[in-house]
Amino acid sequence: MKKGAAMANAELGALDKDIAAHIMKASDRVINGEFDSQFITDLIQGGAGTSVNMNANEVIANVALEEMGKKKGDYDFCHPNNHVNCSQSTNDAYPTAFRIALINKLSSYKQSLAALAESFDKKGEEFKQVLKMGRTQLQDAVPMSMGDEFKAFATTIREELARVEESKRLISEINMGATAIGTGVNAPRDMQNWSPNTSRKLPVCPWCWPVI
Repeated sequence: MKKGAAMANAELGALDKDIAAHIMKASDRVINGEFDSQFITDLIQGGAGTSVNMNANEVIANVALEEMGKKKGDYDFCHPNNHVNCSQSTNDAYPTAFRIALINKLSSYKQSLAALAESFDKKGEEFKQVLKMGRTQLQDAVPMSMGDEFKAFATTIREELARVEESKRLISEINMGATAIGTGVNAPRDMQNWSPNTSRKLPVCPWCWPVI
């Protein structure tokens, strides 16, 4: 997300292109896991995620400074807030990063769900001769097959697979360009419509731009 923001800011003239290039390079190194040990704030926290956002800004800024041949902390050349967090707020950066991470995980999640449904189907066949008491309103009801119960589990999970696919459309609407409380303050208006592929028009919601 920080790399994408640097690309957009450079193209829109909100950020010096040389600084943006170093932020992008630093972001790639963070993405590759070189600096995982430097993310010390707790992911599970109160508030909007400001400490996680600033942790990312500070790590990326200092890596970028080293790429420039500067000392860590020499923020006149690359500042965590003014440059890495340019045209952003935690209110749009944190939810956007979360959505990108979720979309990246959905494929493996769907594979796991499909495998689980298949396992329940197999158990349904294995247990189809096993009788048990059905339950309704917390009381015994009529007899049923244990296999039917497991087949029902498989059916329900496959229905959820369809819901996961449907959710991707909403998850792909991200918050970038909204900044603080959705006002767009301190961000170029075109940030909301920016895309790495500028040859095509993209449908966007008023305060969002699509995941590319």
